[in-house]
Amino acid sequence: MLVPAFILALTVAPAQETASWGQHEWDNGTGFLSRQYFENGRGYPSGHLFENGIKAGSIRYLVSGDGRGSAHFWLNSRDPGSAFFWRNGRDPGSRHYWDNGRGCLSELGWRLGAACSSADTLILQTLCIAKAIDIPPCRPINARLDDWLSRETGDVIYPGDLSIHSYADLVVRMRGNVA
Repeated sequence: MLVPAFILALTVAPAQETASWGQHEWDNGTGFLSRQYFENGRGYPSGHLFENGIKAGSIRYLVSGDGRGSAHFWLNSRDPGSAFFWRNGRDPGSRHYWDNGRGCLSELGWRLGAACSSADTLILQTLCIAKAIDIPPCRPINARLDDWLSRETGDVIYPGDLSIHSYADLVVRMRGNVA
């Protein structure tokens, strides 16, 4: 009887952690969406994990992954967290929602401190990297990314054309695919 319950417990996904975000939380908070956590924390979405991790939310995943939070996803998917969805969607993760929405992943939500999940935070990070939005957390994210890119000389093969480009070229391609 305990074994099936234990197996079930291992297969159930953990609940999404949520936190308020916004200018006040960024400047004064200590939660996972604060400047303090980005600069000093060790888990996601800290700057430490961004620079040194390998999973979604890290620079390594950005340049070599294929799911949400990667350049590949931004450039090729049609789901939230992609350039296509940013341009054409209406739900959180789209330009329309950023301009007109009220919750997380909207400009109003940023000003009012809406609650965001860690999945929302991954989309927020991608929007910052692509320079689709410009809010205070984007600046240290992009500063760390640009510093990393200046030191890293790796290459990536673009799906579709199979040509080889530098990591920096991949990020430039992301940033050019916003409009």
